Amino acid sequence: MTLLAHAIAPSPPPAFAHEGLRGRQLAWSEAGDLGLWSTEWAPDIKLERNDALEHHRLVERICAAQPCLPVRFGTAFATPDDARASLDKRAVALRAALSRVAGKSELALTLLWREPPTSTPIESASGPGRRYMEQRRAEFAAREARRARAESLVQHVIAELAIDRQLVWHETCTSDNVAVSLAVLVPTEQAGERRMELEQIGSRFPDVISVLNGPWPPYTFARIE
Repeated sequence: MTLLAHAIAPSPPPAFAHEGLRGRQLAWSEAGDLGLWSTEWAPDIKLERNDALEHHRLVERICAAQPCLPVRFGTAFATPDDARASLDKRAVALRAALSRVAGKSELALTLLWREPPTSTPIESASGPGRRYMEQRRAEFAAREARRARAESLVQHVIAELAIDRQLVWHETCTSDNVAVSLAVLVPTEQAGERRMELEQIGSRFPDVISVLNGPWPPYTFARIE
């Protein structure tokens, strides 16, 4: 029997329906003032897409009951002792992360470029080698201009939201289509209002399409160093 992890939370746990994935037993492994919610699992049972969706719903249920750090789907521990050892090893960082996310939910904003990257042929009387180098230089300049624009979009969003930068995570230009991937932690009771603010901010950028998700558990901010 293994433990399929769902979320790390402070102890003691609240009263909770002890049903995990596929109706199996939900286990609580405690190490001092921290604990891990997990489903008692058998190594020979293959995880499926529906299990990932149920994992998400279970994490939402846990986070509604207490502060928690979602664990990546598929993370497993061979024994409860292994789970407790993992908590002990990272206890200081986990406590800090739990304090950061307590009472908060995550909103995720993705900004997609409206136009694909362009590649303008270089007209030159010089030889093919020179034309190739000029083309590469032009492509590099275009990528850097897009990256600079993406960073300016991030700064604009943060300024408009007037939010602590420690509560914002972002990446830029992770693919040809994505300008910005950004997540913010907001007070759960203000999540609806903050979501509308993000929608309004994103709609004002003429060169990107805004896609907003959440509120949901603080997946992005569960990461620790």
